[in-house]
Amino acid sequence: MFLLKTLIVGNITIDEVGDRIRVGGTGYYGGRALAEYLDAEVYVATNIGEAYKGLVKSVLESHGIKVIEIGYSSTPVFVIRDGKAVSFKGESPRISLSNLEPYARIYRFDVVILGPIFREIDLNEIDQILSWGSKVVALDIQGLVRSVADGELKLVWDYSIEEKLRKIDIVHGNVKEFCFSDDIKNVLGKAREWSSTTKTIYLISLDERGLYIVANNEILYVRPPPTNPVDEVGAGDILLSVTAYYIAKGFNTIESVLRGVAAATLKIENAYREWFDRNSLESLAKELERFVEGVNI
Repeated sequence: MFLLKTLIVGNITIDEVGDRIRVGGTGYYGGRALAEYLDAEVYVATNIGEAYKGLVKSVLESHGIKVIEIGYSSTPVFVIRDGKAVSFKGESPRISLSNLEPYARIYRFDVVILGPIFREIDLNEIDQILSWGSKVVALDIQGLVRSVADGELKLVWDYSIEEKLRKIDIVHGNVKEFCFSDDIKNVLGKAREWSSTTKTIYLISLDERGLYIVANNEILYVRPPPTNPVDEVGAGDILLSVTAYYIAKGFNTIESVLRGVAAATLKIENAYREWFDRNSLESLAKELERFVEGVNI
């Protein structure tokens, strides 16, 4: 059976939730969704601090995720409260995309997902990724707009990335992370403008209020299905990763995004047991078709 080869680039995190710690980051949540439940061949490129090396590698490998170890200088730590990262400890060591070139030549990745958690990826190197010829390149902007002030996480827009976003196939972020404006109409208008000249698909999450899809100068809104949330951490990572997976498989934009929404929704409801299987994913994605509507702004 053909296995979609996927590379997720971004530092794995340690998340402190009350008196517990757990592994997190796009590589864990997105990687697990693809490797464990969709049978993709998943590699994660990350730095790992020596103190957490055993934990991180054992958790990722237990879910079928292969680790590309960049270095051992540090593992970033986030404090999670009410399902959100509220503060940051340590550092997020840089990942040079050019250093991943040998792996790209060997494995010929079908999908590349950039999931920085705190500015460890420089989008000035995006042409390096594009030269690999992958079917899909996707990005979560969260880690590009995070900063720390007085120990607290803040969001600061980096205008220098706007031209780089136009080169990427799928861009995801929470509406708050598109922090050049606090007016959702302005955010949607700018994303529609960006989409009018490129093929980029913008996924703008609204947490429990649903999702906007902006592509080809059009805006669609996916209303949230009825949900019994258990743990929402990682939902955006799963949405992006599963959407990219299905785009690479040849599904159209709406088909792919609805499967991404379905996977994220099922994880939120089943966070501490099996997240989903293909049958439950397909069933919910089909149901979600009636939750899609056009938007005029």
